[in-house]
Amino acid sequence: MVKTTIEYDDDCIEVDVSKDVYEYLEQDKRRQQAQDRSDRRHLSKGTFEQDCIGSQRVSIYTDETYLEVIHKMELEKLRSTLQTLSSDEQILIEQYYYRGLSMEQIGQYFGISRMAVSKRHNRIIKKLRELMATWVPFFYAKKYF
Repeated sequence: MVKTTIEYDDDCIEVDVSKDVYEYLEQDKRRQQAQDRSDRRHLSKGTFEQDCIGSQRVSIYTDETYLEVIHKMELEKLRSTLQTLSSDEQILIEQYYYRGLSMEQIGQYFGISRMAVSKRHNRIIKKLRELMATWVPFFYAKKYF
């Protein structure tokens, strides 16, 4: 994991990201800096031109790159959170979500009833939600909190 700071508008947040996400963010930052340099070279610094340049910037709430990075960070967090589950919990999640088995089929695997599987599933989902809630993406935190 690598620490990086994400800056949009006048806000910033420091987060831990994988090396892939960090490199993606750095590449996007370099691209934006190059674009800004190009804009400054090719346009006069009059108020009208500067206003036009500023109005072309995309809000962080609709910026596809930003939203893609947040999505990747959420998936990373989910993957690491899944690793904290016990082996039986991981097996249940894998069988239900990845292999598409029914609660009845999973119950046969564990030797328990469909209702017991459903209760375990609900407990696991609640646990995952609580663990995931410790990390709120900047986008959601700013918009909803």
